[in-house]
Amino acid sequence: MTAPQILAEFGRTSRIGPIGCNAALPTLVEALGQPFVGDPVYSKSRWPRWFGYGNLQLVVCQCRLVVQVIVPVGRGEIEVPDADTHTMVSYPSDVTYSQFTAALDAVRCDWTRGQDFSGQCTVETEADGVRTEFVFVTTQGYDEPPLADPVLNKAVSSSFHDCPPMLPGQEGDGFNAS
Repeated sequence: MTAPQILAEFGRTSRIGPIGCNAALPTLVEALGQPFVGDPVYSKSRWPRWFGYGNLQLVVCQCRLVVQVIVPVGRGEIEVPDADTHTMVSYPSDVTYSQFTAALDAVRCDWTRGQDFSGQCTVETEADGVRTEFVFVTTQGYDEPPLADPVLNKAVSSSFHDCPPMLPGQEGDGFNAS
């Protein structure tokens, strides 16, 4: 597979391998091993917290569900779990707007062009109630002319919810819910 194909499948299914919004962190640990553990998202509360696999950044709520997946594409490569083996695999990530939208069309993923902002444009998809936004840069710099074919910078998939109250024994920062 190529980065445009992997990202098109992400747009179509809202998942990269087992990783996606609403995935349970204990299930990901079982499938992929221990994630990178980051800090809390907000300095005044323990949850939600940052976790990661490869260069995929996950926001996980206190009930241990993934509520946001961020794929930083603009760094030159993406490292993602293989869909079959779940081992981490790297791909070059220089993905243009035309390559990506062609890949979305090839997997029959409905998409819309989002609102353009200064220096960027977006492509939006939705799968099973999960919205994913693909952000493209349209210039190399603020004073530069527009690119002929915008370049993908990141993808962000989100599905936020209100967590139920924590149960006794669930207050820790571990991976498993009680």
